[in-house]
Amino acid sequence: MPEANATESGRVSLADSRRWRLHPGAWIAWAAAGAGIALLSRNPWQLLLVGLAALAARFRLSGRPPGRSDAALFLGLLAFPTLLNFALSRTGSTVLWRLPLPWIGGNFTLEALLFGFVAGIQIATLLAVMIAFSGAVSSTDLLRRVPSGLYPVGLTASIGLTFAPQARRTFHEIREAQEVRGYQARGWRDLPQLIVPMVVMSLENALALGESLASRGWGQSRLGHIGRWGMVSAWLLLAAGLVLWLVAPSLAWLSILSLGAGLATFVGLGRAMGRPTRFRPDTWDWRATWLTGLCLGSLGVYVAVTLLQPGLLVYYPYPRAVWPEVHLPLLLACLPLGLPALVIGRA
Repeated sequence: MPEANATESGRVSLADSRRWRLHPGAWIAWAAAGAGIALLSRNPWQLLLVGLAALAARFRLSGRPPGRSDAALFLGLLAFPTLLNFALSRTGSTVLWRLPLPWIGGNFTLEALLFGFVAGIQIATLLAVMIAFSGAVSSTDLLRRVPSGLYPVGLTASIGLTFAPQARRTFHEIREAQEVRGYQARGWRDLPQLIVPMVVMSLENALALGESLASRGWGQSRLGHIGRWGMVSAWLLLAAGLVLWLVAPSLAWLSILSLGAGLATFVGLGRAMGRPTRFRPDTWDWRATWLTGLCLGSLGVYVAVTLLQPGLLVYYPYPRAVWPEVHLPLLLACLPLGLPALVIGRA
């Protein structure tokens, strides 16, 4: 009976996790909308609303309130561009104070302070969206949605992105092991006692990763000699298309043709390679449908405003500081970004 109860509780917890789990495709649409709005708009009210929605989604996922490290991170992101622009810019009409020095002196204005503060809000908002997205979607979920032709590149990139967090964990493990043994670091001369174990552990992790990839058949291409040359040709076509787009805008038709040929080659090679299998498929439900549709609609509103009336998305405090305008329809368009905090639970 206890075993049956444990099995039943395990099934209930697994069912609850699936019920509360939002489809990764919906999270991708949410992140694209949040990052797109954060990049298109420089209105502080709109950016603050997007940032608050991202923070609400993140803390709903983690199930914990904001801590000191979170506050320090975002305050630092706000303070650095604010103080940097305030110290370097001398433009503006509202002079807060004047420094009578020949090289570094001059007028320090309120407009420069506000311009840097808005830049800090934009950076912090974009980072908040990416942090919430990284907490909701794993690298495995992203790899499943990479086209087959780009799957090796995506896997290599995901492994590379784990280098810094893994090195940080290794560093803390070494420090803890040294403290347990009574070793106290005294300065830069003790760096070899840290670097040598880190290099050894990194090599061991790399060997373990290589063995696991080899056991799963990594590197055994099914394309053959012609397929490998086709992959090289696809990359060259994409690179040529991007270069033409940047260097010769008048030849946009040729750039689009080159990009299309490269993508078509990737699609054809991806079909020949096949896709890796997965153990548990992701379920798409009504929450994912509504979230995806509303978030893409919000992004579409901001793209249309950028093309038709870009002044509604810009706050420019120069030459004299004014209060940023509040555009209620654009603020309402940001509200769908807060839906994940309402339709998901703690994972």
